[in-house]
Amino acid sequence: MAEEKRNSFEVSQQKLQNKKIDKSRHAKLTYSIETLFEKYFTISDSQEQTQTYTLPEPESMFKASPWQLDNLQMLKNSLNEMKSRLNNFNLCEWQQHTNQMNKAGDIVSAVKKNIQAELVTQAWCKFYEIASNFFLVPLNEIHREENGKNFTSVHLCEAPGAFVAALNHWLKTNAPNVQWNWLATTLNPYCEGNSYDRMVADDRFIRHTLKHWCFGADNTGDIMDLRNLDIFIERCKLLNEKERILLVTADGSVDCTDVPGEQESAVAQLHLCETVACMHLLEKGGNFLLKLFTLFEHQSVCLMYLLSCVFHQVTVTKPASSKAGNSEMYVVCVNFKGRDYIAPYLNILRQHCSNGSPAKAMFNPRDIPDDFLRRLEECSEFFKCHQCQVIEDNISMFRTEKYNDILSTLKHVRRIVANKYLRDCRLSRIDPGNEIVGREVLEKSSNSFTNKKWRVDSYNERCKKQDLEPREHLSQICNEVMEIESPAEKSYTWHLRAPETVEIQTGRAFNKVRSSHFCDSRIHQILNKIDDIVRDTCSTVYFPSAEITREQTQQIDPLHEILSFQFVRDYDSHRTIAEIYDRLEKLRIGQTLVLVGYSLLTQLNVGLLHLLSDFFDNITVDIYDNEGYRIKLETYKHNDKAFNDLREIFTASQNARKDNMIIWSIIPITILYECDQFPMIIQLNHLMIKKYAHHVRNSIHDVIV
Repeated sequence: MAEEKRNSFEVSQQKLQNKKIDKSRHAKLTYSIETLFEKYFTISDSQEQTQTYTLPEPESMFKASPWQLDNLQMLKNSLNEMKSRLNNFNLCEWQQHTNQMNKAGDIVSAVKKNIQAELVTQAWCKFYEIASNFFLVPLNEIHREENGKNFTSVHLCEAPGAFVAALNHWLKTNAPNVQWNWLATTLNPYCEGNSYDRMVADDRFIRHTLKHWCFGADNTGDIMDLRNLDIFIERCKLLNEKERILLVTADGSVDCTDVPGEQESAVAQLHLCETVACMHLLEKGGNFLLKLFTLFEHQSVCLMYLLSCVFHQVTVTKPASSKAGNSEMYVVCVNFKGRDYIAPYLNILRQHCSNGSPAKAMFNPRDIPDDFLRRLEECSEFFKCHQCQVIEDNISMFRTEKYNDILSTLKHVRRIVANKYLRDCRLSRIDPGNEIVGREVLEKSSNSFTNKKWRVDSYNERCKKQDLEPREHLSQICNEVMEIESPAEKSYTWHLRAPETVEIQTGRAFNKVRSSHFCDSRIHQILNKIDDIVRDTCSTVYFPSAEITREQTQQIDPLHEILSFQFVRDYDSHRTIAEIYDRLEKLRIGQTLVLVGYSLLTQLNVGLLHLLSDFFDNITVDIYDNEGYRIKLETYKHNDKAFNDLREIFTASQNARKDNMIIWSIIPITILYECDQFPMIIQLNHLMIKKYAHHVRNSIHDVIV
């Protein structure tokens, strides 16, 4: 296999040489391919350095005012100046262009085609490349124990799970006898109060491996909340003593599209929390992989110094499989000095993990050795220069007359890079039985969302939109939702399966549904935009409106019971549960219950509808032009078991309220995914968002100045 890859690499190089390009151009391309795989910089190495970095006294930490280093700020300004040249580019067109220009753009597809591993993404390829080029998996420590083939890895901010899948593939290929266990945490994709801008909603892998995930005390998965971090630490302590935690990874970030010049500051607090979590969990001799961006601000300088003091070796790398034009880099920290070493500092570090970013700098600059600062400046300049060169090249090639010729050459370059990646990483297939979930299972897992940001305009155009009058902004949004398809029929009969037992899951209370697995994420982001406009104009909008509801209810059989809700409003699960419970208590045998404005965006509401199916003979969904849809539950029949389940849900909701918690779901979402009506529920939610957008525009037209 290795010989075949080597031959393929040589053939690809020969093809490139045979292209009609001059020698200098060929030399430049060859050099660029080589440097693509050599972006790393060692910050500290105790074996090579005469000086070992040491931490100042704990009492001196977080006492200095925020500070800056002139040389690093010059680098930051230079990089931001280069980035600002992109502000007028249409984001969609620019991304398409940079994808075509990306020399490493074929790596993911090559791994998928040739290796057929599970959950292959760019993150998968980045992790595998780092694990292949550095001693990331501490096999020496794993084999040091008497029974030495057991270890556990912990993965922070891990959704959708690509690092875990890549590590499994690496171990099965390079250390098949190692007994491995893993735990992970991430912002919970099932928390409908978590926004798309903060989390990765892709749960294809998570839903099949839930026992390996911990989302903390409030079930959100937010490790910037110490209560969640402590619950996660306690979960790790329950592991078998033989399963030492010898690897921690942290791949967290936040959406910085609208603040591209301050990405580093925007994620600094998250990176501090990830590092503090690692130091609570990692065993002596273990390793840590942390994603950072630039290293210009005092938060990053201090964090890097902290890492250089508590690990024997710290190296910054940008994998070839990481898109060359962005600021992403990874810090590979090897050989942890142990929790005993860091113990005196943990409490003060913990204190500055929560309650927002610290007002003070972690260290005074005079407590950090000059040679470390010089080294970090050299590192920052190294990566900044690489990034600026890529951006400049991309700009110069955008819509150039020779674009097609360049793409033709790049096609061969991309093939060479992909083959080199496969060869250097020594990648080979593993038996499907050694996969965690299975590639075929993951490919078949339904995903109703794409989790892509609804942005196709330039940065400057997005800034201009913020200055638009609400009326204009709403008009643009209504034009976007015109593309949403409406259901083909006007009436549907549903046959839902009620749960044998309810599984009540609670979590932190939220008053706005910011994400949903029953709606395309891009369309749900439109809903969030509309709600922002309603909030900013201090308007009160009800949908369906009182007029629509009154008009429609007059057409409903007076013998029917009507329960009216608001499709979008401040979300109140307690009220929804209480009103359904109260109404069913009073319902007479044979009556029909009509739900008006009942949202199907949440797991709870969809689950309650399944439960209600046990009380009625038929469920009909009717489509109306102004109202959206109406759910008719026909012929009520008393059901003791179902009513006991509903009473249990009502009681649990009241108890959760005391702790600022709510019921998130009563039926596992994996079961809801399998419902025959799942695609239709998505379509109905899209319809309601479309109707809501037009209703808001009409409702607040006179309010907006």
